[in-house]
Amino acid sequence: PPPNKPTPTTTFDDGWLIAVEPDLIAVNKPTGLLVEPVRQPEQANLRDLAVTRFGPLTLFHRLDRDTSGVVLLTRNAALNRALAQAWQSHAVAKEYRAVVAVQGELAATGVMTMNLAPHPTRRDMMIVVDRGGQRAVTRYALLGHTGAGVVVQLWPETGRMHQLRVHLAHSGAPILGDRLYGDPASAPRLMLHALRLTLPPLAGAPARTYVAPLPPDFDLT
Repeated sequence: PPPNKPTPTTTFDDGWLIAVEPDLIAVNKPTGLLVEPVRQPEQANLRDLAVTRFGPLTLFHRLDRDTSGVVLLTRNAALNRALAQAWQSHAVAKEYRAVVAVQGELAATGVMTMNLAPHPTRRDMMIVVDRGGQRAVTRYALLGHTGAGVVVQLWPETGRMHQLRVHLAHSGAPILGDRLYGDPASAPRLMLHALRLTLPPLAGAPARTYVAPLPPDFDLT
């Protein structure tokens, strides 16, 4: 069994706010916090904490519990529909940063393309399959070494469950602190952060970019 999950916070912290706009709120989600109560309705989650703080909101997209970074919550249905169309057409640019343990050969830049499917016995995991599954594509670039591992910049072109974690682990570069696909003892947290999210012009608004600064515990130098 995997180690214990990080202990989540139970109150909304205004320090998480990246932007508060008439049509959406951008938040820098901390690691260990669920984005919504899918299977564990009694647990604290970002959506409910934000609704308590700001009123009615819709969680537009998701991050894993252990991943930190940019999350958008929308205030109106029109933006949500426009965002959904932009997301489906890959017009929304997503950028992540990870620290990995390179155990094989990983080129300086590249594209990871694999088909992912649910694990046959673990509903909280995904696996790479040769046939079937869903196509998952991630562009990446190595940024340099730290004292603990290699820093990688990631641009997912699809949005499959655990896509970045599975792609990197399958490529011989598991993310440090990954309790499902790597060594949980290699870092105090999952070293994966949603750094930047760029929206195209939508619903009369110009293009917008939201950046979530790296949290202090992400620095393992």
